[in-house]
Amino acid sequence: MGVDLGKLNLEQKEAVIHQDGPLLIVAGAGTGKTRVITDRIAYLIGQEKAKPEEILALTFTEKAALEMEERVDREMDFGYSDIWVSTFHSFAERVLKENGLDIGLPDFKLLDQTGAWLLMRQNLENLNLKYYKPLGNPNKFIRALLDHFSKCKDQMIYPKEYLEYADSLKTNLTDLPEESEEARIQEVAQAYHAYQQLLLENNFLDFGDLINYCLQLFQKRPIILQKYREKFKYILLDEFQDTNKAQYELIKLIASPKNNLTVTADDDQAIYKWRGASVSNIKQFKLDFPKAKEICLVKNYRSGQEILDLSYKFIQANNPNRLEFISKIDKKLQAQTKQQSFVKYLHFKSLNEEAKETANTIVSILEKTPDTKLSDFAILVRANDSAVPFASALDKAGLQYQFLASRGLFQKPVILDIISYLKLLDNYHESLALYRVLSLPFFNINNQDVMLITQESHEHSQSVYETLSKLSVVKGITYETLNKITFLLSLINRHTEMAKTKPISEIFVAFLNDSGFLKYLVEKDKLLEIDFLTQFYKKIQGFKDSVIDPSLKNFLAQLILEIESGEQGKMEFDIDQGPDTIKIMTIHSAKGLEFKYVFVVSIVDKRFPSIERKDAIEIPEPLVKEQAGEGDIHLQEERRLFYVAMTRAKQGLFLTSASNYGGKTSKKPSLFLVELGFVTPKPERTKAGQEQTLDEPAKEPPKLNIEKWPIPDHFSYTQLVAFNKCPYQYKLAHILKIPIKGRASFSFGKTLHKTLDDFLRAYFQNADKTQESLFGFSGNVRGQTSYSTSYSFDDLIEIYEKNWIGEWYESKAQKQEYKKLGKEVLKKFYDDFVKNPPKVLKINNELALETSFHLKAGEYTLIGKIDRIDEVRDGVCIIDYKTGKKKDKLEKDDKTQLLLYQIAAEEYLKLTPVGLAYYYLETGDKITFLGSEAEKQKLKEEIIQTIEKIYSSNFKATSGFHCQFCDFKDICQFTNNEGE
Repeated sequence: MGVDLGKLNLEQKEAVIHQDGPLLIVAGAGTGKTRVITDRIAYLIGQEKAKPEEILALTFTEKAALEMEERVDREMDFGYSDIWVSTFHSFAERVLKENGLDIGLPDFKLLDQTGAWLLMRQNLENLNLKYYKPLGNPNKFIRALLDHFSKCKDQMIYPKEYLEYADSLKTNLTDLPEESEEARIQEVAQAYHAYQQLLLENNFLDFGDLINYCLQLFQKRPIILQKYREKFKYILLDEFQDTNKAQYELIKLIASPKNNLTVTADDDQAIYKWRGASVSNIKQFKLDFPKAKEICLVKNYRSGQEILDLSYKFIQANNPNRLEFISKIDKKLQAQTKQQSFVKYLHFKSLNEEAKETANTIVSILEKTPDTKLSDFAILVRANDSAVPFASALDKAGLQYQFLASRGLFQKPVILDIISYLKLLDNYHESLALYRVLSLPFFNINNQDVMLITQESHEHSQSVYETLSKLSVVKGITYETLNKITFLLSLINRHTEMAKTKPISEIFVAFLNDSGFLKYLVEKDKLLEIDFLTQFYKKIQGFKDSVIDPSLKNFLAQLILEIESGEQGKMEFDIDQGPDTIKIMTIHSAKGLEFKYVFVVSIVDKRFPSIERKDAIEIPEPLVKEQAGEGDIHLQEERRLFYVAMTRAKQGLFLTSASNYGGKTSKKPSLFLVELGFVTPKPERTKAGQEQTLDEPAKEPPKLNIEKWPIPDHFSYTQLVAFNKCPYQYKLAHILKIPIKGRASFSFGKTLHKTLDDFLRAYFQNADKTQESLFGFSGNVRGQTSYSTSYSFDDLIEIYEKNWIGEWYESKAQKQEYKKLGKEVLKKFYDDFVKNPPKVLKINNELALETSFHLKAGEYTLIGKIDRIDEVRDGVCIIDYKTGKKKDKLEKDDKTQLLLYQIAAEEYLKLTPVGLAYYYLETGDKITFLGSEAEKQKLKEEIIQTIEKIYSSNFKATSGFHCQFCDFKDICQFTNNEGE
């Protein structure tokens, strides 16, 4: 195995090679806990104590899970087919999906916060609300109620228990007055019960349900619990301090009775109480497993000792509620870097001066240390709204930055531009939307002309669109603007016609390409804007896949409702991806990250620590199942949050504050500055900038270059083909991930693949099970699919209709022709299936359909999915579906993908392929071959060579005949040229 124990310190090594039984790793900031977890996984596999699929590793974000999986991948000398590295919610969802028939919801859908809000809003009249549905604003408390229900689920407080408690408050069997506390509790309990019924009746589960129903599944179905206990020989849990009660109970149940459970925790970094996390779980772990081995990691590989010493001194103010104090252990971090570090406190007159001097300080450091990059700096704020002045100051200083918020996609200028255009197609007379479109930079319409247009509209009391329709009579409009407006109107008319029959996804891509918007962004290297567009396109795709009619009108209606619910648009960001920029983010978002220089800003009273905000609806005290702890719980968590901010810094930590933040009175310095020793308990007014120790900032900011976006860590066959065809195409498709126009053949192919996968799974699972649902229902839940052991062709067609993807067809007639062809294809498949039913292989008790794999090629990793693996005499046959017509002869390129599958099956799935088959669905024919050792070895060498070329490439375009078939031909400046 790839674990080099010699590179680990004594405590890390002890944790990695721990044998069996519970293990608590108390891991301070920057001590390499994630490395210990991944090394331990690789060690367990290397020592043959467990196979990859017999290890369960859980963490709290998709990003952290992906990072952990990639680290495990790097440590392992060979690939693997399946490893359970995921978030708690993803794990629970997978378990429930695998056992859907056992819980009575085989086809449940996961409902996010916005979906839950919409469900409540649509059924508000059925919730019997009075106090929580004010007449003037009936939607006012929906979000508060949902937050309350979520917190109840985190603590395993179920509707039945809540109702019983509410009923116990009634006296003398009389109704309670509406304004009483008891009446409000009764109303909340009934609403909680009604909401849960709504979810189940509509075949939904929310995120809290995933954990709780998984827990109930194991508690009520001991045979299923035993299956997972036997499956997972070892369980590893990262960031244990972030677990809530339900999550801990779930993992404890699976781990028993062997209790081969490893957890990493740092109570000083427990900062997620608002999402149900409980520091008490660490104390409870020690009570549940009194004989657990405990290892403390204190060797810090991130920060200088000066930063660590001050951070340690500060966090001790949380004693006696810290683990170090309770368990009498030493958590003082020891710097392993020889790099000198410093902490500086800077105070200013006003917020504007604080923001400006923060930018100037960054400029000064950049000039003095040429090897320093923009991405070495982070500005950490307590709340999102505190970031605005600092972003503005960086912008004025000419410093490129990213504000990494988890939400706010809908407020990004480029997305507002898109939404404005879409609104126009639904209603031409949306004047504000049209004004924004007229101002788009790629149209480059003269500002003076735009003013003339809006003035004309106002004077004649008409919409801007009406003015544009008769623009030739408006005095002073330039000829150039007339031409541009004519183009814009033709664009609006064309896309309006499209919107009558085409889904929103096609309208979105058509606008980007037809208008020149996408070409403008690519040529101007607007990488962040392209990323926002890609994320918005994912939103559109998700909408398309979740509704029957994915039209523009329905999408806008849904979007408006989401915004009304308070949704700002979820955003995804990867700190390691993207151009070289200064990062502005909340401290919560910065957890787990590190930077050379960190600025913690606006450290003043009532901003940091913040004022405690009580829940709008609090859980009644008798229902709370955890002790809150002693002392000021809010202040302790704020102190932990500040500690997290301090320990992000590697070399320089700047703490800043100001006297004036816009109010009538001056802001007092934060209590934390007193505890750190920077100000006395009753400080006299300090002159602005007195503590500032840096030299005067440079007058002109340095010229800065944007670095390349990093190459993906994993590669697929599709990526390699794209790069070999044209490196620039690879960059656009797989690095920038630009939304592309689809094709009818792709939609058709995806439909058939999904249909066959669903059909074969239903058939081979032979799931004619009837038992009482975990949810107390008898019979089918609305929307539930009922399967039997006998499947007719009509059943197959029903699955086909359910999975039909109706986008990217050029016309209604083409769509009908494809749909008819699909039924003919499936009839051939079904007839052959009935006569010669295949025996689909099972791997780790799961059907080998859409089987994922990680394939090692030298030090690189390829990922892919095999459509189907059948058991045949003397081995297995790998099947890949093709929707086109049979070829007379397979060329080299045709064989490459199946050769890749053969290598994955042989070396990493430990199977013996005796055939590689292309299954041509249209004719029912198969072409089978088997790769030779020489062919496989040559392919491995070619893969490694291609990946090495990718890493060293400047992504120069390769122009030629293939350009006319390229997805990016309309935005590529190199099309049919020789490149640069």
